[in-house]
Amino acid sequence: MIPDGERYAARLPANVESYLACLERHDLRATFFTVGNVARRYPDLIRRIAAAGHELACHTSEHTPLERLEADALERDLERNREDLERAGAGRVRGFRAPIFSLTAKTAWAYDVLAKLGFTYSSSVLPHRNPFYGWDSFGTESTRTASGVWEIPLSVSGAFGRKMPFAGGVYFRVLPAALVRWLVARRLASGRPVVGYFHPYDVDVDQERFMHPELGDSRVLNALMYVNRGRLLDRLDEIFAMGAPVVRYDGYVENVLEKVASAHA
Repeated sequence: MIPDGERYAARLPANVESYLACLERHDLRATFFTVGNVARRYPDLIRRIAAAGHELACHTSEHTPLERLEADALERDLERNREDLERAGAGRVRGFRAPIFSLTAKTAWAYDVLAKLGFTYSSSVLPHRNPFYGWDSFGTESTRTASGVWEIPLSVSGAFGRKMPFAGGVYFRVLPAALVRWLVARRLASGRPVVGYFHPYDVDVDQERFMHPELGDSRVLNALMYVNRGRLLDRLDEIFAMGAPVVRYDGYVENVLEKVASAHA
């Protein structure tokens, strides 16, 4: 097992096209949080995503967790990230997601940087501890931070007496499909949104095996990186077929969060 995925074949465009086709089948529009090096390498892909009606947002320039950056370094990073996306044809970029959900109580200073740069929202908090990051005390609902930036945290279930992520990435792939559908339906029935995420590699069944970085050389966690990749799009089709509305983050902030906040002002 070679600990260097960069030497393997690049299939990111094909993987993204799989998501685009899935969304198009259901006539849905979503948000693609994108690192700057992808925009620099695949500008045609950025234009393809934007032309299909999807939003593009920042995911840092080089996918560096926030704890490894100071405020000024993050500011420079995001300026480059946004510039690369907009130069490639992304349109106006207003949103941010921290790599590996690394926005925590220790890195909450990032909201001031986002506000300074004119970002309107972040979806960077996992309100649950995992082996790497998490902000368990943040709360599970969208919140306007003191800096004025909206934080839209990842959905957790709150079922079975404990909080559990279920709507994205490895959680979505590994949990039983029937359980995920039930958790999605239950959350939507309560009037709350389901906030999830998926990576290009989550559907890559042909990716060569290697030790992923940021996993602490854990073979168990690394094995989970490959579970059920071939079933993810089918699972998404099932979720979308439930009739759940899917919206871009920028539209959700403008048409839901801001209006609710104004009504309660």
